[in-house]
Amino acid sequence: MKFSSLNECTLPISDEDIIQAMKQIPGYLDITPSDFMEVYLVAFDHAMSRLKTAITADQIMKTNVITVGENASLIEVVKKMADNNISGLPVVRNDQTVTGIISEKDFLKRMNDDHAPSFMRVVLQCLETTGCIAADFKKLVATDIMSSPCITILPQTPLIEIAGLMDQKAINRVPVIDDKLKLVGIIARSDIVQTMC
Repeated sequence: MKFSSLNECTLPISDEDIIQAMKQIPGYLDITPSDFMEVYLVAFDHAMSRLKTAITADQIMKTNVITVGENASLIEVVKKMADNNISGLPVVRNDQTVTGIISEKDFLKRMNDDHAPSFMRVVLQCLETTGCIAADFKKLVATDIMSSPCITILPQTPLIEIAGLMDQKAINRVPVIDDKLKLVGIIARSDIVQTMC
């Protein structure tokens, strides 16, 4: 997710919009529509920068995090993900320390060691053969396929850093941990989009 100087959630402003706005301001304005647009864009950039640094992880994170233990069977992992309509979840120890994260990508990678197949390739292989390539997953547990070490953030991490981290690492969610490394929340890309719109 790239954040441009103009947030994609805003409408473009036309010269006519500016002229109408200027007419509503009492008194005389010695400014052209293009001058006004330039001032507006700079002010908007400043406001967006302030907003991105003012909002921190603890303000937008979800605290009811769905997790699995390190020894959870992959059937349990898949069931939790499917039942909660999520595409990934943290793997934690008994003390809620995050040891990894499992996403749909981890399942696809495990199904083909050379490269991650597409979802439709997996479906095709299951339909064309007598056995599904995911059949051997019944013997595995969470730590067998999780991505580790897990990328995490602290509650005071600014929104702009979180968005940059997700872009840089190509991840869709990031667990939030406290200073004792315990899980306290999670932020998904959709949480950032909702915050910015």
